[in-house]
Amino acid sequence: MQQRVNLPDPARPLEKRQIAVALQGGGSHGAFTWGVLDRLLGEPSLEIVGISGTSAGAMNAGVLADGLRRGGASQAQLALHQYWKDVGHLPGYGTLWPLAQQRTWHLDHNPIYLWADMLTRVWSPYQINCSNYHPVRELLHRIDFEGLRDDACAPRVFICATNVRTGLRRVFQNAELSVDVLLASACLPQMYRAVEIGGDFYWDGGYTGNPALAPLYLGTSATDLIVVGVNPMERTTVPQTARAIIDRIDEISFNSTFMLELGAIAFVEHLIKSAAVKAKISGSPGPTSTPQRAWHRRRGAGFVRRIEQDEQRLGVSTASPGDRMAGR
Repeated sequence: MQQRVNLPDPARPLEKRQIAVALQGGGSHGAFTWGVLDRLLGEPSLEIVGISGTSAGAMNAGVLADGLRRGGASQAQLALHQYWKDVGHLPGYGTLWPLAQQRTWHLDHNPIYLWADMLTRVWSPYQINCSNYHPVRELLHRIDFEGLRDDACAPRVFICATNVRTGLRRVFQNAELSVDVLLASACLPQMYRAVEIGGDFYWDGGYTGNPALAPLYLGTSATDLIVVGVNPMERTTVPQTARAIIDRIDEISFNSTFMLELGAIAFVEHLIKSAAVKAKISGSPGPTSTPQRAWHRRRGAGFVRRIEQDEQRLGVSTASPGDRMAGR
């Protein structure tokens, strides 16, 4: 007796798995994030419905969302490619090319960076950046922010920045997106003046959410969350040089909020599971519906996964060329 095999109907549209992506900041390491996004966009079974970004991750988030809204995955791939190609041609990056040829990507080998780093320890951007120049401002004007604000079908976008006065994070959503919002998320206070939005002033979002995770499971229909990280969680050695110590302090600082929020999500899921078990044992109807429980039900067999670069394989370090120019 022959067994009947059910083959997929080629005329039936592919059912896509809805995912959310959380993009960390990391300066020129945002190019690594671009590579991850390019791979995800090339997978026909996936649909990106939510994007959270901080600093360089915010830049990627804006370009990605705009491309998806304009023309789907293929347009988003082209937009990200063009953005990072243009970032590589920004003023000041040409001096970094000899380092690339020598495979010595660390900023300690760049005299321009060392000179600029020394300046920031003596003068503030209010003294040395009189014109309030930001190298990527013009590139961001290509994004159709009006479309992202008004189009209900656009991917949900969440951009994190830090309120200078209160020290609290603010997560900007589609209706609030603008060039200034992205620049605020990437505003390193040693390099750029605080960005004013609606009477408040903001610095880099990495201090309070790198990136923000809660909006992705509270405000999207995603079943899976993919975190693209560029700051190493662990180091095998103890830093001993001045530069290495500063780099490690930055890594720990910018990862701390992420780890706390990830722990909070795990705790909420634990509470939901515990409540469901207790309800089943007691025979009660169980807890009422909340956004957190809706996320828990949607996820089912879904996952939260972190993708990060392997610095040893790449031969680079966290302090790579353009970190401060591209926004950490």
